[in-house]
Amino acid sequence: MCLPLRWLHWTFYRDSYLDMNVLDFWRHLRAYILFLMGTYLLPDISGCEIHLRFLPLLEDLGLFSTYSLGGAVLAHLYRELAEATKPKRANIAGCIHLLQIWCWERLHVGRPTLHVPQQVSLDGLSVGYRWNQQFIRQLPAGSLSSYRDELDGLLDSQVTWEPYTTEIKSQVADICLSGWIIWLARVPLVAWTRVEWHLPDRVLRQFGFVPTVDVHLMEPKFVRVDGRGKSDTDWLVYYLYYIGLWEDRIAHIIEGTPLGEDTKHLIQHYLQWFRSWATLYMLRPTSTPSTTYYPRSPSERYLRQYLLDTQRAVHPLLSSNDFSNAENVSRRIGELALDVCRELHIPDDHFTEEVDTGFTEDVHTGFTDSISTPVLVDPYSMGAGPSSFEDSRPGHDYFSYPTQQPSPGRVEDDILLVTVQVKQHLLRDRPGKVAC
Repeated sequence: MCLPLRWLHWTFYRDSYLDMNVLDFWRHLRAYILFLMGTYLLPDISGCEIHLRFLPLLEDLGLFSTYSLGGAVLAHLYRELAEATKPKRANIAGCIHLLQIWCWERLHVGRPTLHVPQQVSLDGLSVGYRWNQQFIRQLPAGSLSSYRDELDGLLDSQVTWEPYTTEIKSQVADICLSGWIIWLARVPLVAWTRVEWHLPDRVLRQFGFVPTVDVHLMEPKFVRVDGRGKSDTDWLVYYLYYIGLWEDRIAHIIEGTPLGEDTKHLIQHYLQWFRSWATLYMLRPTSTPSTTYYPRSPSERYLRQYLLDTQRAVHPLLSSNDFSNAENVSRRIGELALDVCRELHIPDDHFTEEVDTGFTEDVHTGFTDSISTPVLVDPYSMGAGPSSFEDSRPGHDYFSYPTQQPSPGRVEDDILLVTVQVKQHLLRDRPGKVAC
């Protein structure tokens, strides 16, 4: 049986609880906890009700405070992520807010653009405070294919492998670090009728350790079950073995080698091993090449916008054959190029050889014929795809102060001439692998 969450809200919500007697106050507190479990922590796919099996847990709130609610939330979310991969499953349940913040902290794909003028001080709040609505200025828009393509093109430096550094931990509330010693415990997580394994040995890099190729099986005889058709099951007895492993979690702490300058070769060894068997790409190679371009990252969005803005600026000249406004158009293109160069870091040694452009004449004389054409190198001749580019730049850290870019002077003093020759890289050129 389930309890409607809307009924809970209508019945127990109050603007103030100060004038309430003690007995009613504790009743409303239980209803509030139940509402949070049904809406944020352990929601089902309906999103509008919560099962009454959780109600007995709230009878003794002192005992309830000793339960590992965080472990239950993770177990529930892990199970829902597994269920969501089934072809007939159209929805996903679980703590999606946690999943969203986890993704935003590590990847730029789907991440909103933040314009925070100074360092964000958490003042004892959670890390999710950095993604408070008031800081979000621009939300990305893309299709499913575009997001998958961005994930396929991620570079190593575009991933924040260890998001929760010592500096960040020093700013969050103490409750966020409660039980930190078991973050590396390789144990099962129990959420009432569901059990899922916590496997930190497969994600050691996010804890500041070197990833290892010595990956153990989750459990040979592990079978996922749920409560359907088992209403009379005593789950404390049914999961006695897994509960025992959880109770002995301190004995199952994973140890690792701390990351450092002398461990880079170990990471490369792990990556070679991982690529030898893993499925690396989400998009299958198509028999008919796609005619739609999907930017894979913020940098490609900037370049795409530069191409479109340049096309809009030049189009009036080409359509009318009236070049009287060519000076303003060339100046505008120069401004666009400067804007792109200020936003992007483009390592020239990856794409071009060092050449002297000879661009010394004043811009008012127009573009000269004395400019040498750069010798371009095919970027896709260096590896199997965009992820093979060498890129050592660190990911963006929203806890550090942004670098103040100097204001440009006259465009005539700084205008750049960029000659770009692009070779189209179609999806059919990628290895035929599909990600899990």
